[in-house]
Amino acid sequence: MDRALLVMQFDQILEGWDIPTPAGVLRVREDSRAAVPAGAAYSILTNLAHTVLWQDFWLQKLAGGRRKAGPPEWNNDFRVPDPSEWHALKKRLLDGLQEARRIAASEPFDHKLVSDQEAVETLIRILIHVSYHLGQMNLLRRMASSAKRA
Repeated sequence: MDRALLVMQFDQILEGWDIPTPAGVLRVREDSRAAVPAGAAYSILTNLAHTVLWQDFWLQKLAGGRRKAGPPEWNNDFRVPDPSEWHALKKRLLDGLQEARRIAASEPFDHKLVSDQEAVETLIRILIHVSYHLGQMNLLRRMASSAKRA
């Protein structure tokens, strides 16, 4: 795959071509962050923690960390974080997206995996996973806003 396409896809997310920017999606009232909107399975905060957990895992993999997920990930997947974690999780998501974009654009390709193909596949996982959950968070944000107006 042409890595320029990966960079463009990260830019699409970071610059908000299709949905608001990640920072915009995460501009959420404090009283709405941990609330579970009616009809939703979890809060924006829980969704954010899940997204960050996997983004961190895949970035660590690219940096030479474990290649297979295990109990540290599966035991914490969709955990309900304390509301005090919001700002740190938000920062990790935004910084991690920038790091993934940096890796995609790096020349030479800056990763510690066995092959460039595996690195590209890992970056694609980040792209798909983050964009999917940002879409969910945007919807949860809108649901919370609608509930406040009702």
